[in-house]
Amino acid sequence: MVAYQGQDVLGADELDVSQLLGRAKPLVLNFWAGLCPPCRAEMAGFQRVYDDWGDRFLLVGVDIGPFTGLGSNDDARALLDELNISYPAAFATEDPVRSFAVLGMPTTLVFTADGILVAKRTGILLEAELREALQELIAPSS
Repeated sequence: MVAYQGQDVLGADELDVSQLLGRAKPLVLNFWAGLCPPCRAEMAGFQRVYDDWGDRFLLVGVDIGPFTGLGSNDDARALLDELNISYPAAFATEDPVRSFAVLGMPTTLVFTADGILVAKRTGILLEAELREALQELIAPSS
């Protein structure tokens, strides 16, 4: 993936998801697209969770619009700007369907600090549901 923003948090402009796993923080990967209405609907909630707990987990929004026909990289950048999204965001350089079995939009994957996949949601993940999923993972360090 190639970062749109958040390179300081990600540690590079280009990286593989494997480089994000096992960083001693839970990881949330959110696959979205610039012209995906349900994706747009959940992003503000993700931003609020990131604002509150962003130092205790890693959130990365991964634009897959070009793979799904739901927007270009420019559409994705425009959506990030419009919604004032500040969490790290990147665009996929490999087919997410093959790599992560992303079969619908949006799709969110939650990994433990050790890099173990513990939750996968296809469709909107509400802010309260994201908080609940993370609460258990970040509680020991809080």
